[in-house]
Amino acid sequence: MSVEKVNKYKEDKKNRKANLEKERKKKRLVRIGGWAAGAVIVVALVVMLGLTAKNAYSSYQASKPDYSSDSLVISDMAGILDETESDAEEGTDEGADQTAEGEDTDASAESDGSTTGDESASGESEAE
Repeated sequence: MSVEKVNKYKEDKKNRKANLEKERKKKRLVRIGGWAAGAVIVVALVVMLGLTAKNAYSSYQASKPDYSSDSLVISDMAGILDETESDAEEGTDEGADQTAEGEDTDASAESDGSTTGDESASGESEAE
């Protein structure tokens, strides 16, 4: 039995450099793998925190009131808006008279068979 131990010792001594290199490579790979796994975990945590913060900010922005001009219109309880709309319509009637004269010239152009940009957009020229 001691002969076997001596032979084993001689064999180990002969291959000692190769065995040490193998062990060093294993340790190096484990160390690199550990650092890589740690880096992946840190990156994943940073991404999760970033997404959580982004979602929290988005929900905060969505919960804030909208102060655009459309959202500020309140219902007309006193009939005030109807009066201002009718005043505005009276002011636009004067402009409508001026455009009516312009439409008469468009009507004469239709009888000539020429089309304008307004008619082609509305699709009336296709019906004729």
